[in-house]
Amino acid sequence: MKKYPVSIFILAIGAFAIGMTEFVLMGILPEVAHDLDISISKAGHFVSVYALGVAIGGPIMTLLTLKIPRKRLIILLVLFSIIGNLGSAFAPSYGSLILFRIIASLTHGTYMGACALLATKLVSKELSGRAVSLIFAGLLSSNVFGVPLGTFISQHLSWRYSFGVIVILGVISLLGIIFIVPGQKAKSAFNVKQEIFASFKPQIILALLITFFGFGGMYLVFTYITPILTDISGFNTGDISWLLLIFGVGSTVGSIVGGKLSDWKLMPWLIINIIILVVVMSIFGAIVSFKIWVLPMTFIWGLFAYSLLPTIQTRLVTLASDAPNLASTLTNSAFNISISFAAFFGGIMIEVFSLRQMFFLGAIQSFIGLLVAFVSYGLDKKKNSRLRLNE
Repeated sequence: MKKYPVSIFILAIGAFAIGMTEFVLMGILPEVAHDLDISISKAGHFVSVYALGVAIGGPIMTLLTLKIPRKRLIILLVLFSIIGNLGSAFAPSYGSLILFRIIASLTHGTYMGACALLATKLVSKELSGRAVSLIFAGLLSSNVFGVPLGTFISQHLSWRYSFGVIVILGVISLLGIIFIVPGQKAKSAFNVKQEIFASFKPQIILALLITFFGFGGMYLVFTYITPILTDISGFNTGDISWLLLIFGVGSTVGSIVGGKLSDWKLMPWLIINIIILVVVMSIFGAIVSFKIWVLPMTFIWGLFAYSLLPTIQTRLVTLASDAPNLASTLTNSAFNISISFAAFFGGIMIEVFSLRQMFFLGAIQSFIGLLVAFVSYGLDKKKNSRLRLNE
């Protein structure tokens, strides 16, 4: 007897395509910039507008689409994603690519939330958590396989074909959802007032700030990793897809390790994780000119960067246990705001400093996240002390 229906994997393909939509630009920025005759820093805007679209559009779209049946909503979201990527593939100018990136971005957060809800209805209760994790594994694996694939295609054909691959994946997902994924008549139980109130507790705001600073420091560097590796490390453009694959493998392993360690001692591990990430980025910045060290450091960097995500997600859902839906969406928003900030602020820092300094600037941003984590942990300990005194 199969544990998971084919429907789960169909939804995961859609998640893979959406993840690739977001992250592929980070591997093909030089080609896009050259083709559209713009600077690398200006090309970074294509990353930032998508991230802002997810960050702002995710919560709004979630609230506006509550009454639409999940399957119908998912079909509409995939259609919009296909339109956004198809338009990106044929975009003739900077402005048109910005527009289609925004269209595609509005589907991201709501798609993941709707699929997570539908997945719990497609399997037995004891398998619901793992079914949701499979869909999110589709999103995460886009970093492992999708970004290197898109980079390879861009370097050997054109960056426009990279978006063409995403369109094909979207169409496959769309057909599978229409003909294979069953519909659900039940509507999502979602109390808007309760969700909003629960999502703005002081500790939840601190958790979102940890996401923005702690994890965002990594993206301050990763957004411009291709020019860093070619201009400073001396790699050929053909090597970048393999280096991104190494990073993707490290990030996948890190997400698994981070999930397990967060079950051990969540906040202590979160603090330790950020400390290690700051140290790793600082070391990477010091040795980035030495090709022999770049390969192992790329894996280690991905490992400790992405081990943060499940830990922060667990922290946030625990803090908002009475209404976790919007809180989870806000985590995605904070994550994408940090990506948008990285693309915009990073472009400025390249002009002010240089590509060589990006790892150190990212380490500084993550260090700020570490300070916020200490504040949050201190509040936890203070609260626990008061509870013990009252007993």
